[in-house]
Amino acid sequence: MDGFLPTFIRRKARPPFPGRLAQEGPALKMEIPERVVVPLQDTPDTPYEVAVRAEETVRSGQLLGWMGKAPARLGVHASTSGRVDRVGPAPHPLGINVYSVSITSDGNDEGCVSSPLKSGEAGGNGQKAIEGFREMGIPLNYGLLYARGFKVSSLLVNATEFEPHITSSHQLIREFPQNLVEGLKVLMGACSASRALVLLEKDMPSLIKALKEAGAEAPGIVVRGAGRPCPETATKDFLLRKLFSGGPAPAEVMSVSLSSLFAICRAWSSGEPFTERLITIAGSGIKNPQNTWVKIGTPLAHLIQCSGGSLPCLGRVAVGGPLMGIPQYSLEVPLIKKARGIFAAVAFLFDEHRRSRFYKRIPCVKCAKCVDVCPASIIPSFIAGLIDNKLFHDAEQWGVFNCIECGLCEYVCPSRIPLLELMKHGKVSLGGEGCLLTRSNLETLSG
Repeated sequence: MDGFLPTFIRRKARPPFPGRLAQEGPALKMEIPERVVVPLQDTPDTPYEVAVRAEETVRSGQLLGWMGKAPARLGVHASTSGRVDRVGPAPHPLGINVYSVSITSDGNDEGCVSSPLKSGEAGGNGQKAIEGFREMGIPLNYGLLYARGFKVSSLLVNATEFEPHITSSHQLIREFPQNLVEGLKVLMGACSASRALVLLEKDMPSLIKALKEAGAEAPGIVVRGAGRPCPETATKDFLLRKLFSGGPAPAEVMSVSLSSLFAICRAWSSGEPFTERLITIAGSGIKNPQNTWVKIGTPLAHLIQCSGGSLPCLGRVAVGGPLMGIPQYSLEVPLIKKARGIFAAVAFLFDEHRRSRFYKRIPCVKCAKCVDVCPASIIPSFIAGLIDNKLFHDAEQWGVFNCIECGLCEYVCPSRIPLLELMKHGKVSLGGEGCLLTRSNLETLSG
């Protein structure tokens, strides 16, 4: 079960939007968990450095270590105060174990003394500012910045909400348009970008207006409306080609998320590191769907229980949304910086003889619905058939690596063919693990 209606009564090319949480008032703030687990790695082979020991007492915002390899390594900070109870491998949302720091909270959330980046050396030096963002643990494409001498021509912000249920980006814009624009202006100055392109849905005029008003005195910031939302996995090449014809070359553009812009504003004005973020918790298994501020490293079980979810009744929990989210096999995995939401669906358990045929896979009926909705202009059903028959090199020639893993093809398929999973399988079989955009989308150092 995917938490949606059966395919035979699906009428649209993408899932319905079940309520705009961003319009229901300000975001909540989740209570401090008893324990947080802060990862120091994205993958088991990511370099790391530990700055604390077990049994050590730490404060919120204190440096725990470094993620990645110098000079582009990223600072990792405690998201709450307490005692370090363990330093070692722990589960990660990507289904792997990575080196992490586990902290038992003291419930006080006592923070470190901090000073704004703008008041130090970073205030008048672009390179120092970017290094300050890195030390504050703010995810950016530091590999690109270091390679280009801390200079890019343009910034690209995909502020659309592609996933149904997930509204955290819209909530940020609704509540903090001035902070987001301020963070964008600071980043533009730090990397000498002449313009920033912000993409929003055309059917969100109030949000477009809010950003335009906040950036009225910054002529380099352009807010554009899109006919339909674009997935986070859409590459710069894809967005520039589809939406910004005649724009700069992809190599001169850096993509940045709204959460990073908000974190830049905080670090610049108050010196706070990236230790919490706004996420959406939603799905049929959640009694009280909400947008809420959550500490990085909070276990998923805590998030679900605080939102009214019943753990025994859950059938599927994904980090992300119902279309592209990564299913979780343990609710002890922590919230990471790149996760914008948690989707939890209830379990529907039927015996095989009672299961509706609309929830079983059948042969392709050649309806071409997957072709109609594919934003990458490939033929998912044909490519999936090649992969099913282990004709991987033929699948590569037909464009399997052009797939942006949005999940729309699988959503509209009346035959219930696992098209998205077959696409991912084909990429892995061709030795393209690095091309799995859904995976790189959750890697903090992926930029």
